[in-house]
Amino acid sequence: MDYSKMSDFEINMKVAELFLDYDSISQLPHIGMSVHWGDGANWHTYNPCNNPADAWPIINASRISIMFDGTDPQYEGEHHEWCDAISSCQKFGTQHQSNPLRAAMVVYLMMQESANVQDNPA
Repeated sequence: MDYSKMSDFEINMKVAELFLDYDSISQLPHIGMSVHWGDGANWHTYNPCNNPADAWPIINASRISIMFDGTDPQYEGEHHEWCDAISSCQKFGTQHQSNPLRAAMVVYLMMQESANVQDNPA
């Protein structure tokens, strides 16, 4: 799947469907691209692409590493900051992302996609 073509809301929705224990989930994007989900009593917002409190439990449980880097204008011309995110053992990763939380969520989705393929071979 090409996650680079997906919006933050689409990634948030996929992560929510995999990670949250919910009774219902809104399929419509809301302000800030947050997913709204219900636990039977209350509605909650969920935005792991942009909210560290939502992303950290996944990053920690999945052992995803985020590395920051950038170009040095003295040696490489124009300055650019970016980050990479990788799974443990560097099996899954994404490079040159501007949003570290989104990068980590993409790696999480890659990990889950691979696990589903292994569990359901064609």
